[in-house]
This record gives sequence, structure tokens and C-alpha cells, in this order.
Amino acid sequence: MLIIGLCVGCSSTGTVTSEQLKYTKWQLSRVDGLAIPASYSASLSFIEALQVNGFAGCNKFFGEGQLDDSHLTVNKLGMTRKSCGDELDEFEQQFLNALKQGVPLQIQDQQLVLNGEQTFAFIPAG
Repeated sequence: MLIIGLCVGCSSTGTVTSEQLKYTKWQLSRVDGLAIPASYSASLSFIEALQVNGFAGCNKFFGEGQLDDSHLTVNKLGMTRKSCGDELDEFEQQFLNALKQGVPLQIQDQQLVLNGEQTFAFIPAG
């Protein structure tokens, strides 16, 4: 948890580095500025060498993160394959597509924000 606090203090705006993300875990709190329903629980973790894993609302996922000028792309994205209903499945695909296609990333006000077609805001997870 200390690492998350230190990383968040490093940059409120500007370039996000892989060192800031390494060993952090984030919990989705808002999509497009709106609080998410409890059933839309999603998380994102960064481990050694910018490996990314998490939970997308229905399925667990993992992949190789690449960070170029604060733009995150997750390559070789793999995931479990269960269905949780049309609405949750659609949300999950939107989130995972943002990671696969690449999304601008920033750390702002102790949140990790992915600013793609949709804005996904994450808070530090303990």
C-alpha cells in the first residue's frame, strides 16, 4: 500500500511511468464520471515487467502491458471465458477492448484514469 501512496504522489498530471505502476493494484470506481453498480466490480494490477492482470467484471484477464508516453496497451491479452449476462458481458468487452487498443493513462487525485472512448477511473485497492 505504501508503494501506491508513493506512486500517486509522484505525478498528479503528466507522464506516467512503468515504475509508478509496478506492484500497484487498482479497483474500478467510476465509468464516464458515474459510480458503478456493485455488480460491475473490476480491478487492474501491474506486476513485474509491466505484466497486467485483473478482473473485468465477469472474467479474470492477463497480458503484457506496454507504456509509451503515458499510453497503455495490453498485448497478448488472455482471459477466462464465462458469460455473466448481456449487460455485464458488454461492459467487460468495452473495458478489455480499451486495454487491447491502447488508452491514454494518467494518475490524478490518487486515481488511475484511463481516458479512451470511455473514461475508467480506478482507486488504489488494498
